[in-house]
Amino acid sequence: MAHLYPLSTNLKLVFFYNTCSFVLWLCCFCRFLILLPLVGRKFLPGGIADFFHIVSLLPLCGFFIKKTLIKSKLQVSDAWSLANGVRMVWVCYGVIFPHPRIAKHTSYSLLILSWCLMNVVHFAYYSFKVKTRSTPSWLFWLQYHHFYLTFPLTMVAEMVLIFLSLAFVKQDHMYEMFLQAALLSYIPAGYFAWGYLQSRKSCKYDSIIEKRTQRSSNQQQEQNRTVASSISSRNQYAVDEHELRDVSSNQ
Repeated sequence: MAHLYPLSTNLKLVFFYNTCSFVLWLCCFCRFLILLPLVGRKFLPGGIADFFHIVSLLPLCGFFIKKTLIKSKLQVSDAWSLANGVRMVWVCYGVIFPHPRIAKHTSYSLLILSWCLMNVVHFAYYSFKVKTRSTPSWLFWLQYHHFYLTFPLTMVAEMVLIFLSLAFVKQDHMYEMFLQAALLSYIPAGYFAWGYLQSRKSCKYDSIIEKRTQRSSNQQQEQNRTVASSISSRNQYAVDEHELRDVSSNQ
């Protein structure tokens, strides 16, 4: 059973942010699941777009909140979090918001689905991590394996939406060239991002599971040796007692 640890004021704020973000993303996901069968993908934006676009600001805001409250050195994972947050804001407010007609495409529904799944798992994981310093095994597994589903969906959805937005941008405009460059950059960027996610899983999940398995194996071996030693001691004691009885009877 997970233990609840007392938190400093800064960590309480971080825990509050993670919990609120988890609830908001979960509400967005539930709203998506309710509206999509009722109104279909073409009318889905009218019931969820405003809420979804506001919630998409949370990862970027959270990066600065955590860096402000938890003063630590910048790491590679911080660059990933920052780039991910900036990308989400740009896709919502730089690609979809100026051209709302593209939100009627199926790719917009895929984008909502993938982002909701990704962030529900992410914020649930870190809410547990901050408060209990551990997580349920199933949530630990999801945190480092969900990208096998969410990453391809996100890549495809974002690339399709960027491609569709090109039809609404003026030709030979600077922003059109920027969108074209961004669209082309998704392929090499996706390759390196996939490699990073694989290495992160290997470092933060596979290695820990391997250590746990090795520790469990060592404990089992130690228990087996203890049991074997105990049985051997009992047998030796029984033999000594039997010999003592034989000597006593002979006398």
